[in-house]
Amino acid sequence: MNIQRQVALVQIMSPVGEWVNVGFLRNQNEFTRFEYAPGYWNDPNRPILGQVFEERGRDWMPSQRVALPTWFSHLLPEGYLRHAVSAAIGGKPQREFPMLIRLGESDLPGAVRVLLSDEEDDSIPDVEDFHTHEEEQDDEEAVLKFSLAGVQPKFSVMLDPVKGLTIPARGQAGDFIVKLPDGRPGFERVPEAELAALTLAKEAGITVPSAFLCDVSEISGLPEWARSHPGKALAIRRFDRLLDGGRVHAEVLAQVLDVPTANERLKYTRANFETIASVVDALCGADSALEVIDRIVLNVLVGNGDAHLKNWAVIYPDGVTPELSPAFDILPTVLYIKDDNLGVKLNNSRSFTDVSRRSFDRLADRVGLSRSEVDERVAETVSAVEMGWSVLGEFLDLKSYNRLTAWRNKLPLFQSFRS
Repeated sequence: MNIQRQVALVQIMSPVGEWVNVGFLRNQNEFTRFEYAPGYWNDPNRPILGQVFEERGRDWMPSQRVALPTWFSHLLPEGYLRHAVSAAIGGKPQREFPMLIRLGESDLPGAVRVLLSDEEDDSIPDVEDFHTHEEEQDDEEAVLKFSLAGVQPKFSVMLDPVKGLTIPARGQAGDFIVKLPDGRPGFERVPEAELAALTLAKEAGITVPSAFLCDVSEISGLPEWARSHPGKALAIRRFDRLLDGGRVHAEVLAQVLDVPTANERLKYTRANFETIASVVDALCGADSALEVIDRIVLNVLVGNGDAHLKNWAVIYPDGVTPELSPAFDILPTVLYIKDDNLGVKLNNSRSFTDVSRRSFDRLADRVGLSRSEVDERVAETVSAVEMGWSVLGEFLDLKSYNRLTAWRNKLPLFQSFRS
C-alpha cells in the first residue's frame, strides 16, 4: 500500500506580531489529525487558538477523514470560492487538507497561518522544516490564496494609498473584504443593500466595520470572471487585521461550539439566539450579551435572515481575552428571498412575525438578566433603529425602501412599541 504523509505547522500571530507555534496537522492517506507543538501549553503568554481547545485540554487530538478537524474546516471558504480553489489545485472540494495548504500561508481568517513541511516522517517535526513557498503563479491562481466564509463572491484585498483596492501579493494579508455584485436575477444591488443595513446598524449604536461602495473596475488584480460583474462592489474593513499589517485572532461561534461543517444547515440549527447570547455572555460579559440583543432586534426589523453561527464572532485583541466582534454580514434578505425567516430560532420560532417583546424573556433568563431590563433594552433598540431608518433611503432604490418600510411596519415587534 502506498502511504502518503504530509505534515503542516499551525502558527498564530501574537499581539506583538510574532508567530507562535501552536501545533501540527498530520495528514496520512486523507486522514488528518491535529496535535500540539512541544512547549505550547507551557508558555504562560501563549495566544489562544480557540475556545474548544481550551475546554478539551492539551491531550485532545481532533481528527477527521477527508475533511479537516472541525475547527480548521471552518477556516476554509464556502460556495464559489471553495470550488475555484479546489479546481486551481486539481482537487475536489471535499478534500480539505490540500485546500488548507493552498490557502494557509497567506490570508486565513483570524491570526492563523499553516505552513507545509517538506519532511514526511512520523517524528516530531523541526520547525525549520516549514517555510513559505514562493512558486510562480498566473493571475487567476494568485487571487485564490485567501479564505473567506459565505457563498457570495468576495475577495480579500489591500487598500493601497496609491493603487487603491488591490489583490495582495502572496504571503500578505488583505485588510478589506470586497463583496462583488450578485449576478443572479432577483439579487440586484445586494452590496448597496448590505451597506444600507450596516449604516443603519451604526446609526442605532451597533458597532460595525467601516465600509464603502466601489466600482468593480477600480479593484486591481481581479480575475477576468470577477471583473465582468456589473454594478457596485462593497468594501468592508476586516476587524481581524490591523493598520500596521498585524492580525487580530478571531473565531466564529460555529468554531466555539464545534459545529460540524459537513451539514450546511447546522450553522442555523445547532444553536438558537438564546444560546448565542448565553455563549457571548459567558465569554465576553453581560454588556456584550446586551449587544447581542441589539443585533437580534436589528436583524428582525431590517429582515436579515442570515444571522447564523458563522456570522457571529469573537476576537482576541490581547491574544487571550475574547471580545464580541463588530457586527457583520447584515443584509435585508427579505428583499431577495420570498417568505424568508430568521434562520436561527428565537423563543422556539424562526418566523419574523412571531417575534414580539415577550420573545426575549427566555433569553433574559438564560443570561441571568431581569426580563424588565431586557425589555427596556429591546425598546431602546427598536426606537434607535426607527430613528435612523431613513438612512436606508441613501442606498436602497425607492421601491426597495418602501417595501422594507412597509414590511417593518407590520412586524409585531415594531408594533408592540408603537402603542
